Amino acid sequence: MTTVGEMLKRRRTERKLSLADVEKSTKIRKKFLEALEEGQYNLLPPQTFIRGFIKNYAVFLGLPPEEMLAFYRREVNVEKQPVLPTATVPLPPKLTFTPRLLMVIGVGALLILFFAYLLGQYLMFTGAPYLTVDQPKDYSVVTESPVEVSGKTDPSSTLNINDQQVSLDESGNFQVKIPVNAGLNVFTIVSENKFKKEAKVIRHVRLEQ
Repeated sequence: MTTVGEMLKRRRTERKLSLADVEKSTKIRKKFLEALEEGQYNLLPPQTFIRGFIKNYAVFLGLPPEEMLAFYRREVNVEKQPVLPTATVPLPPKLTFTPRLLMVIGVGALLILFFAYLLGQYLMFTGAPYLTVDQPKDYSVVTESPVEVSGKTDPSSTLNINDQQVSLDESGNFQVKIPVNAGLNVFTIVSENKFKKEAKVIRHVRLEQ
């Protein structure tokens, strides 16, 4: 029985083409063309590629591609080759939410929340206190004295403005009016907690008269 490779090789020889010529035009590597012509299909990529090679090679040589593919199927009896069984991948065990598992999850969540709370408290008491200054804005220009200084800090902290202690309300809010001089004035607002941790805000205010 004449093979597909023999028919392709015979047609190529009739057209006086080298394998290098075919490789250049079809982009099929020379070693694959040689294996195809010799019927060494074990040296070629999987079936899908082999059929593509045959079709492209046949079209290039002016042979009917479907006829060449039919010869190839009869030659290797592709359609009757047994299909290998697909390996069965075992599924992971299904997770069952038993009362014991739910209890463990609940206790774990509570422990995480508890330690997160302790960490938050530790950082709050050992870190610098919270301090915001709403008025005045930095590098403000005013036309009259005194200037209102207001904001909020940790109610358990001590607040000083230019080394003068300022009282806080129960929520940590403060509001005080401070005289300023003509020209540039600097307000240094410092909040200090019982751990001697400080938060500092500086405001520059210019009085123009």
